[in-house]
Amino acid sequence: MEMAMAMESPPTLPPVPQQLPARVEALSLSGLSAIPPEYVRPADERADLGDAFDLARTHAHDHTAPRIPVVDISPFLMLDSSSSSSKDDHKKRQREECVEAVRAAAADWGVMHVAGHGIPAELMDRLRAAGSAFFALPIQAKEAYANDPAAGRLQGYGSRLATNASGQREWEDYLFHLLHPDSLADHALWPAHPPDYVAATRDFGRRIREVASTLLAILSMGLLGPDHGDALEKELTRAGDEDLLLQLKINYYPRCPQPELAVGVEAHTDVSALSFILHNGVPGLQVRHDGRWVTARDEPGTLIVHVGDALEILSNARYTSVLHRGLVNREAVRVSWVVFCEPPPDAVLLRPLPELVTPDQPARFTPRTFKQHLDRKLFKKKQQQDQQQDGDGGHDDHAPPAHTN
Repeated sequence: MEMAMAMESPPTLPPVPQQLPARVEALSLSGLSAIPPEYVRPADERADLGDAFDLARTHAHDHTAPRIPVVDISPFLMLDSSSSSSKDDHKKRQREECVEAVRAAAADWGVMHVAGHGIPAELMDRLRAAGSAFFALPIQAKEAYANDPAAGRLQGYGSRLATNASGQREWEDYLFHLLHPDSLADHALWPAHPPDYVAATRDFGRRIREVASTLLAILSMGLLGPDHGDALEKELTRAGDEDLLLQLKINYYPRCPQPELAVGVEAHTDVSALSFILHNGVPGLQVRHDGRWVTARDEPGTLIVHVGDALEILSNARYTSVLHRGLVNREAVRVSWVVFCEPPPDAVLLRPLPELVTPDQPARFTPRTFKQHLDRKLFKKKQQQDQQQDGDGGHDDHAPPAHTN
C-alpha cells in the first residue's frame, strides 16, 4: 500500500492504545482454520488465486511460462566515458546493450530484476535481519510504533483496513516510514529494537538513492538517447531544487490457512516513479503481463524494480506502470522491503516530457502534481467502488489505474 506521507510527524511516539486494533499476525498465531469473512476476496478475484508456494512451483516447472526480465546494470556503472581505447569501446557497447535491456523491460513489463546494482550483499542481509527482528517482537511491543491513519498519522506499524466497497481486508501487517532524505526522517518513529535497525536502514536508503539516479539515467537514455541521461531526474526534482522522497514499507505476510481466498496486497499499480523490492526469499509477488499473472521467481542478489505511475506519465506511456499483487501461503511468513521513490508532492508537475509529445503521439496525461495524481487515483477508486455497489463495473481504460499499494 503506497501512501502519501504527511511530512509533519509527532515529536514523540504515541501511547499504546487501550484497545489494540486487530493484527493479521494475531489471527495467524491463533490457529484458526478459516479466515474471517472480511479477508475473503470477491468471487471474480478468487478464480486465479492460490497458495504462493504452489503457484511458484508450477511456474518453475513450466518452461513455456514467461519470466520477468533480469537486467545487469554493472556495465553502465563501470564505464569511464572519458576513455577511448578499444577495450572501452567494448564497454560502451555493453552500456548501450544495458540501456536497451532496461528500456525494453520497462516498456514491455514495467518490472525487472536488477543485478549489478552495487549494493553489498552484507548490507541487504543487515536490512533483512533488522526488519525481521522488529516483526519478531511481541505484538504488544510493536504497538509502541502504531500509526493512526484516521488521524492522519500514516507512519508507523499498522494493518491494512478495508480497501473496497465490500469491506475486504488484506492479509498483511506493515511498518511504514520516510527513509530519505534523512534530514526529513523522524527517527523517533524508527524501531529502537533491534539496535542495528536505524543504521542498517539509513545505509540502505543512501544506496537505494544512488541506484535510483542510475536507473533514471538509463531510462532517460532509453527514451531520448545517450545525451539526455539527466532528463527524468530533472523533471522529478525540479532540476535539482528538490530531492526525491524515498518511503520504506516493510510488508509482513503471516501464514494463511486459506490462501486461495485471500491476498496479501490486492492488484494495483504504484503511484511512485520507481519502486524497489527486497524480500526474504518466500514467493508471493505476481505481475500482470500479456493477460496473465506471472509469479516472480527468486533471483538471488537482485532488486526487483517496478515502474510506477509517475514514470509512466513522464514517458507518455512508453514505460508501463505494472499491475501487480501479493499472494500469501500456508507454509512460511513472507517479508518484503519496498522503497517507493517519489517526487515531492506539490513542487513537481508531472506531465509527459515535451520531446515525447508529437502530432502522432499526443500527450496521454494531463499535467498534475504527485499529490493531485494520488488524490485523483483515490477518488477514481471510490467512484469504481460506488459503481460496483450499484451493479455498474464500468471504467475508463485510458485513465490511470485506481489501485494504490
